[in-house]
Amino acid sequence: MMNAWRVQTRGQRLFLCAWWALLTAVALFAGATLSLQQSANLSASKARHEARMGVGAAEPGQTQPEQTPPPGHEKDQPQTVKVGIYLDRIAEMSIVGSSWKADFYVWFSWQGDELNPGETFQVVNGEILSKTLVDKRDEGKNHYALYRTMVAITKNFDVTRFPRDDHMLTISIEDAARQSYQLLYLTDEEASDISSRVAASGYKILSKVASVKPHSYKTARGNPGLPVNFRATYSQFSLGVWIARPSWGLFFKLTGILYAAVTMALLALFVRASCDRLALQTGAIFAAAANAYITASLIPDTGVATLADQMNWIGIVCIGVALLAGIIYQYHFENVAERAATSKLFDLSTFALMAALFIGLNLVVPLSASL
Repeated sequence: MMNAWRVQTRGQRLFLCAWWALLTAVALFAGATLSLQQSANLSASKARHEARMGVGAAEPGQTQPEQTPPPGHEKDQPQTVKVGIYLDRIAEMSIVGSSWKADFYVWFSWQGDELNPGETFQVVNGEILSKTLVDKRDEGKNHYALYRTMVAITKNFDVTRFPRDDHMLTISIEDAARQSYQLLYLTDEEASDISSRVAASGYKILSKVASVKPHSYKTARGNPGLPVNFRATYSQFSLGVWIARPSWGLFFKLTGILYAAVTMALLALFVRASCDRLALQTGAIFAAAANAYITASLIPDTGVATLADQMNWIGIVCIGVALLAGIIYQYHFENVAERAATSKLFDLSTFALMAALFIGLNLVVPLSASL
């Protein structure tokens, strides 16, 4: 390669240097932009998980909790109810359908005969499909009730880092009849847990956490006895299960065809006949497009660019560069004897540089999105 470089004219050397500099600059810009974006997505995901399960904090964009009771109830003392959840199984989870189903036990311990929290609780962002009273005990003023419950929960999964994504699955319950100035949940953190049978297809369980926090609705619900800007606030108990991709298996399964297409497009640089070269590279573009279509079918149509989309873009751009190199070859190098050394140097250097840049981008960007 050094011998080929020495025989080049000054103009040929300038052309090759400009070509290499252009490819490197575009790759560095794309790598920096996409990796910073994925790092920001990862940080935002962690912040949402912490805010969702943190005590006294609302998630970004959500209504801030309001602790002020309605007029006339400033000195009311809320009754307390100890709550716990044991998640028995994740019956179903669909990222495309933005939902998941949970089968769990929930129990309540309280004092006083005027309460019946097991009959008045509701699941936030979900629907109770079935609820069965398993056990109920009354010993004087002390009461206990255990229910087995199946719920369907709506969840907008964050797919910006798919297929290196992680999620917090939360079961959140509130008392539908009493606000936080009337009833406060207490966490039975020691007993709240998840079964060893709990599994989410394609993910591993990282951790679980139980917490109680206030949850406000930005409306007085038309109650004429309340101020217009009053926020109804309820005590909310949540069990969160943090799940993440266990390995790089899905990532490589989704990018395998793409890598094959890019490899075919780059190897075409060694084909001397320009028509055969362009045919191989055109076929690589169709293979990359098919791979993008398959990936899109696995996630909801949110309009955001996922990590998988970005990997497809990198591959398609790489194939496009190889196609452009083929066009340059056709118009400037093919069948020109005095430029034979330049054409070989051009093809070999383009192949080596594009292969290195493509591998680098496929390391930096996905790693930026991974826990």
